[in-house]
Amino acid sequence: MIITVASGKGGVGKTTCSASLAVALAKLNKKVLVVDGDISMANLGILFDMEKKKPSLHEVLSGEADVREAIYKHKTGVFVLPTSLSLDGYRKADIDLFSDAILDVADEYDYVIIDAPAGLNREMAIHLAIADKLLLVITPEMFSIVDAARLKESSEMAGTPLMGIVLNRVGRDFGELGKDEIESLIKGKVLVEIPEDENIRNAALNKKTVIEYKPKSPASLAFMKLASIIAGEPIRIEIKENLGIIERIKRLFIR
Repeated sequence: MIITVASGKGGVGKTTCSASLAVALAKLNKKVLVVDGDISMANLGILFDMEKKKPSLHEVLSGEADVREAIYKHKTGVFVLPTSLSLDGYRKADIDLFSDAILDVADEYDYVIIDAPAGLNREMAIHLAIADKLLLVITPEMFSIVDAARLKESSEMAGTPLMGIVLNRVGRDFGELGKDEIESLIKGKVLVEIPEDENIRNAALNKKTVIEYKPKSPASLAFMKLASIIAGEPIRIEIKENLGIIERIKRLFIR
């Protein structure tokens, strides 16, 4: 199954979700390929400490390498197709070759997860068209939700149905929209709520996913829950609340 992980706007934690979901699925003994589909602003490779690997997806898309030469196995068991940080590589890359490259290897994996660029653009159109399902990553704020709703409509027009919604960074701010409101606005199901968790940032600083860095953290458990839902292997995971100062203040006033 090819899953395109996307968001209507940047800064919602899409790349973190793509990487963490891939690691979580691998922990469930699934063979997973995660692809850095943002060929102009690559970030996924950094989390796997592969941003300097060559050949990368840039070389594949410029015809200089076969796709299998650019896939590397990470210590977590996840297979990674990174995109380099090179501007020259980006200039030479032909995004029209992306679909053929991914389809050439997709049958070798249980899941191919494409970390797509934010927003609606030509790259995103290709990533939506190639996918079996769309996984939307949003934060509980209006602009993120409105942009995600537009992206969902575009995905359905491309014939790619919505798998579900990942509600990320929950418990960060005042005035967050609730799960029921979000499902009503986007007309899709929230599969999991990822709580605000400082371990995610600390993990990224160490070039790790949060599951590697702190496997029992609230965010790690939430990603494991998401993977179990997608894999159709529900497991009971109790996610303890990790309340930040803002959430604790809110609860003093909201009873």
